[in-house]
Amino acid sequence: MFARIKPWLIWLMLPLMAGVWLLFQSRGMQPEPVPVADGAAAPRYSLRGVKWTRVDATGQREFTAEADSADYYDDESARYEQLRMNVPRAGQAPWRLSSPKGSAPAHEKRISMEGPVEVVGSWPDGEALTMTTPQLWVDPARHLLSTEAGVQFDSASRSGQAKGLKADWEQQTVQLLGNVRMQYVPRKP
Repeated sequence: MFARIKPWLIWLMLPLMAGVWLLFQSRGMQPEPVPVADGAAAPRYSLRGVKWTRVDATGQREFTAEADSADYYDDESARYEQLRMNVPRAGQAPWRLSSPKGSAPAHEKRISMEGPVEVVGSWPDGEALTMTTPQLWVDPARHLLSTEAGVQFDSASRSGQAKGLKADWEQQTVQLLGNVRMQYVPRKP
């Protein structure tokens, strides 16, 4: 039976079989690879309307925080929008910190608040105080607020500015790092 196949039929079938083979072996028929997202480009979790409390190893509250949105990445970094934090102070109202943006570097517990950052609290004598700075680090492990950027201070009886700040909320100390200028308004007796 196969001996009787006409030669013209072989020439007709050969290009047809080659076309079918090329069709199924071409890259166009292979499944498209799934793009792998870069850890910094795509968050693992995206949360909206977030509230959290961080406690230390003894269960003591280190801070409370809220953000309109929080994105967490595979490398354990985070990005925040409209970040607000309350940092406790012994025997006084907490420092209230707010900024339009914030971030936590990969594999760290510190949070960088990016400006303008506003800090509302009080002087040791209880007088209300507002500080502003373009950037502020919050380090809960060291109970430290710090920046190397310029800081503005405003309150009823004094105002000032400094280049850099370190404030230990556990020890209740504030250190202005340089170029400190303060103006005092004497209180009326």
